[in-house]
Amino acid sequence: MGLRRLVRFGAMTRLREEAPEFTREKRSPLGPGEGRIIPVLSIGLCLLLLGSPAGAGPRRCGDDVDGRGRSIPCACGDVLVGSRTLGAKDPITREVCEGVGLLVQIPAGRPPATLALGGQTIAGRACGVGIQVIDGGVDGLTISGPGTVEGFTTGILAQRGVAAIREVTASGNTVDGISLGGVGYEVRACEATRNGRDGFALRGRGARLDGNRALQNGRHGFSIAGREAELGAEFANEGLANARDGLRVTGRGHMLAQPVANENGGAGIRARISHGRIERARTDANGADGLRAAGTALAVADSAARDNGASGITVRGALVVDAGGNRAEGDHRQRHTRTLPGPECTVAVPCR
Repeated sequence: MGLRRLVRFGAMTRLREEAPEFTREKRSPLGPGEGRIIPVLSIGLCLLLLGSPAGAGPRRCGDDVDGRGRSIPCACGDVLVGSRTLGAKDPITREVCEGVGLLVQIPAGRPPATLALGGQTIAGRACGVGIQVIDGGVDGLTISGPGTVEGFTTGILAQRGVAAIREVTASGNTVDGISLGGVGYEVRACEATRNGRDGFALRGRGARLDGNRALQNGRHGFSIAGREAELGAEFANEGLANARDGLRVTGRGHMLAQPVANENGGAGIRARISHGRIERARTDANGADGLRAAGTALAVADSAARDNGASGITVRGALVVDAGGNRAEGDHRQRHTRTLPGPECTVAVPCR
């Protein structure tokens, strides 16, 4: 399947996944049958914008497009085939993209590639992905800021092929801010704000997150699934004022250090982890629990919850370990003991 057809097929699949309210008739405000016209029109319009003229494929761009040093600036819909630092000469920094912003496909044998945003903004009209990594090369693509990706369906999307994303802001995208899969990638000092679904949607094994913030997103600040993710080894990750949970984490072997989750509509931190650890968590003024977790052989230490809408800290499961230093105060369970009796901090048993 050619690159252009692959992109169009991916766009159709992604649009269906990203807009369930348009593809499930029961959610349509129109009557039976009428609701079915919405996905045809909306998806069809996006595919027209994402398409290119017959016989034409996406144009290559980058600092070295032919292996001999030929440099081509990047425009909306181009395919990045090597490193590039965006600047005023790149049309993508001056235009609003009608469809996909930038595709990335690093050919085999090329040196490790870096896309440096150079303080620029890549902007879209909510029809296509901002930066979509199809193949990041053998060592994976690095995306470095400062810089912003805004107004697309998803800001940055990669099922694999990313080595690191640093100092990038993903804002105002209709679905997720940054959505990644893969092994051993790093997300550092990034911010995801006011995206329609999750700020950070991360999957895979061995992801490392430090110093990131997710604010005012339409569902969760961080949605993390997979194995052996390491959060906050150096700097805290913060989920603030998101519509549902600040951090939602599932899987095995995850290590969460110093996460901060305040003023979210749901729980501050909601986790289902086996053989993992949560330590130095801070959860204040969330609509539901401060920290609610379940799992096998999960340890919780030195965590605090205050003024949450339900319980402060609740952890259940086989072989759960209260490693000490956990405390909660001012939560709904404590303020309304007649209707919600019991301790507001429990890690298998009341916190010690």
